[in-house]
Amino acid sequence: MAGLFMDNDRLKRLTALQEKLHYTFRNMDLLSTALTHRSYINENPQLGASDNERLEFLGDAVLGLCVSDLLMKKHTDFDEGTLSKIRSLLVNEKPLADLASKLGLGDCLLLGRGEEHSGGRAKESLLANALEAVIAAIYLDSNFSKTRTLLKRLMKPVMNDEVLNAQCFDYKTALQEYCQKKYKSAPIYTMITSSGPDHDKTFEVEIAVGVDIRQIGRGKSKKDAQKHAAQKAWESLQNGNGT
Repeated sequence: MAGLFMDNDRLKRLTALQEKLHYTFRNMDLLSTALTHRSYINENPQLGASDNERLEFLGDAVLGLCVSDLLMKKHTDFDEGTLSKIRSLLVNEKPLADLASKLGLGDCLLLGRGEEHSGGRAKESLLANALEAVIAAIYLDSNFSKTRTLLKRLMKPVMNDEVLNAQCFDYKTALQEYCQKKYKSAPIYTMITSSGPDHDKTFEVEIAVGVDIRQIGRGKSKKDAQKHAAQKAWESLQNGNGT
């Protein structure tokens, strides 16, 4: 089995993947199994080997726990419902497949001929599942703490995505409630300018919160610009800053 799974070409691919992950496996068979699709095993029963589906099952749970832990620490002001929405977006097939693609997992997959010919290396479902399996392999090869640290680095760009956060958290409502309690008045939104052709305008809106906070938001509609301004004002309040 070692010869079939670890010829020179495959070893080079897995070594390159480890460099991208910034993680070196003690047990390379775990990584190889994580990147073995059931179609390959079905066509090569003589190997007596396993596909990545059991690792995918474990990786889904490990990923969910790691992301939940990271979100709890990053967004101390978000409620359970908001955290759940963000987590569901982060662990969804599309972002996982995008991350798997950036890591080059598609090139490392062992696929059956049918999957190979149908473009399996680029299928989002296969890539997302493979990434979950790799996460499980790292967890089994190390521990939860190391896996969490690795995922924190890999998913940082997505977790810091302002658009994603704005989709999940209602900054305007949160800011409204905050202002009513502290200032007994609502935030003031002022339209500043709009630019661009009628079919592709960009709007700028200023928000005033009390006497200290002034922020400018931009968007393709007045509503989006207000949301952006509210988000910046809310984050400014959380950071204890003014403008």
